[in-house]
Amino acid sequence: MSNYAGENDDRGLVASIKQGDQQAFGKLYDKYAPSLFGIISRIVNDEKTGEEILNKVFVTAWSQAADFNASKTSFFTWLITLSRQTAFNEIRLQQQTNPLYIKPVYGEDYKTVFELLYYQGLNCSGAAAALNITVEEVKADMRAAIKNLKIKETI
Repeated sequence: MSNYAGENDDRGLVASIKQGDQQAFGKLYDKYAPSLFGIISRIVNDEKTGEEILNKVFVTAWSQAADFNASKTSFFTWLITLSRQTAFNEIRLQQQTNPLYIKPVYGEDYKTVFELLYYQGLNCSGAAAALNITVEEVKADMRAAIKNLKIKETI
């Protein structure tokens, strides 16, 4: 029941943001910044860069709030997508401008299929190569991870 109240609350805040209400924007920032920072940090593996990207995400959200369409997605989902895109763009930019930039290593923290696909932005073949398994195994593991998330969500 609280999810619906949160969505309605977000709609009101987003409507206020579209009218230039900075306090409403601050409330959304306080509500979502920690979660978005966690996602961004997992992608870029650097706290300072993560903070810069988070700031870019919210500046973009503020400037593009009028373009947000609540009938297509929730505001939080839109922010997640924006965060991931911005983080991956930053990694690509670092790779192009700095020849010594080293991509994040697939160590113990990044060994699951979900983490490789979602946080590292790999496709199924890239994740299969990183884990030395078949693409079919990657897809099966991802289906199992999603099923597990759905089960945990209903508990």
